[in-house]
Amino acid sequence: MALTPEDLAALRRQWRLSRAVAVPLSLFVAATARLRFWYRLPGDIGRIRAEIWEKLDRHDGPVIWAANHLTLIDSFLVYWAVFPMSRVLEDRRLPWSTPEYTNYYKLGGPLKSAFIRALLYACRCIPFLRGGEDAQSEAWRQKAFDKCVWILREGGSVFVYPEAGRSRSGWLEAKRPKDFLGKLALEVPSAKFLCVYLRAEGQLAATVRPPDGDRFRMVCDLIDGALPGETNPRQISRRLFDRLAELQLEWWKGSALSRNCGGNDVVDLKAPLLREHFTDDLADADCEWLERHLTAKELASLRARRPEDFFRAFWSFFCAKEAAHKALARAGLVVPHAAFREIEVDLFRRKAAHVSSGLQLDLRFTDEDQDKLHCVCVLRGGFIGDSESEGDVLWKVAEVPPGVSAGSFARELALDFVAESNDEIGRASALALSEEGGLPTVLWRGEPRDWSLSLSHSGRFAACSFMIS
Repeated sequence: MALTPEDLAALRRQWRLSRAVAVPLSLFVAATARLRFWYRLPGDIGRIRAEIWEKLDRHDGPVIWAANHLTLIDSFLVYWAVFPMSRVLEDRRLPWSTPEYTNYYKLGGPLKSAFIRALLYACRCIPFLRGGEDAQSEAWRQKAFDKCVWILREGGSVFVYPEAGRSRSGWLEAKRPKDFLGKLALEVPSAKFLCVYLRAEGQLAATVRPPDGDRFRMVCDLIDGALPGETNPRQISRRLFDRLAELQLEWWKGSALSRNCGGNDVVDLKAPLLREHFTDDLADADCEWLERHLTAKELASLRARRPEDFFRAFWSFFCAKEAAHKALARAGLVVPHAAFREIEVDLFRRKAAHVSSGLQLDLRFTDEDQDKLHCVCVLRGGFIGDSESEGDVLWKVAEVPPGVSAGSFARELALDFVAESNDEIGRASALALSEEGGLPTVLWRGEPRDWSLSLSHSGRFAACSFMIS
């Protein structure tokens, strides 16, 4: 869809206006960040800016900004962090943003909405509509894409979030690239990617804005857009996502938070206690008991199952909730005991959600048979894996030998499994188990390892999982 003369005239008007107000708007963004929300940039921000601008100065061409996305004001924060005031008049470097229309252009009442629309217009925003499969929505997206291409061909800069939305897990997943930026790079081969990973120290989940008074850290790099011979958008996007993932790992090296957050749980389906609240045929259960454990959405899904699947489906929900509980605890989000409804599981999508924070976790059921269920869960730190790709979480399920304590067996199973999974460790005797905040932790060479070890046992079975990213 070619842009009309009217479209181009409107873009040029917006460009001229934004150029005229670039200095006061930049001062407004910096003042709001510092004085309204008390945000702080890293102490070495001068060095970081100098390094990235040295690379930008060597590239006399268009730039596609690509950053992680956790809050509704990320575009302002990334701009504030990257752009020193001394560079504000470099018009071609000022990026055009692509905010989601439904998130920004319908906020508040008439006055607030008008102010936000005017601000976004002056800040070089091209509203994007990511939802909808009808012809009108498709046409909107195509026109927004064409505007981005035109700006880049004019030598300008465009800011697009590669994930196409805020990360609901708080983690940029490199194994799930989107093609939009790859398509942009193919349309404008002279463009380069400015990769930015910016995050507040206390930012756990997707929110409207970072916590007030928080300090940010940033890592960034300038990389090639479309390389010679690259013709597939996915190939380009995968390379971009891989670089962003590397920057993400670099950011987490300086964080006091646990990077790897995973968990697991095993359920012995033949354990007598599991049948206690169910009818004799296992096709139904006590209503009050079910309502204490399941949300309304989960309960509706359970009721839609065939009677012969009812028992197994309930314990699948329970198993997933327990695994998610352990993963959330690694991130410092402890779900109170018996607060089962704080975690909502979607077995079809293989997702769990922490209701209070909105965090989403990936689920994967493994080693399933008529006797048992086993679920692993990952919040952040790596890819959970699927039928096509190996993940960053390893697990093992085994029967507990007769007369052996299930808890002790689970711990021994974990140490043996970790040792045999790493040639450098060699043997289980080189490892030890400790606890940090009530969570099991592997000690190797006298130091706790951020491997997100998870232990579980039920009836005849014990299981463990850990992350290798």
